[in-house]
Amino acid sequence: MFKKKYISAYDDFKTGFLCKLSLFLGLFLLFVYIFLKIGSLLISRNDTSFLYLIYDLSQSSYMDSIIAFSIMFLGIGFILYFLHCQFAKLAEIADEIENENKDEEFDRN
Repeated sequence: MFKKKYISAYDDFKTGFLCKLSLFLGLFLLFVYIFLKIGSLLISRNDTSFLYLIYDLSQSSYMDSIIAFSIMFLGIGFILYFLHCQFAKLAEIADEIENENKDEEFDRN
């Protein structure tokens, strides 16, 4: 037989941590994208040093992947932030209901 699982109203399924993590990854990838795009404008094609590798990377299809993952992580982060706020409101409502029940029991006695 399956056991019933009772989920507390205070359990937010780690949405706060996952929200911060995905927003951090999204912003990090966005900064990498911006750094590479600005770097490609400042670096000439004739450089033969490490700077040419940055220029070459900025002209490849990896840039499209970086911006796509950045947008995806930012979107997931905002969705998780919304869920985190909703779980916080749910916990607040659960507190109010619990306090009302305690007050009613105190009035009965």
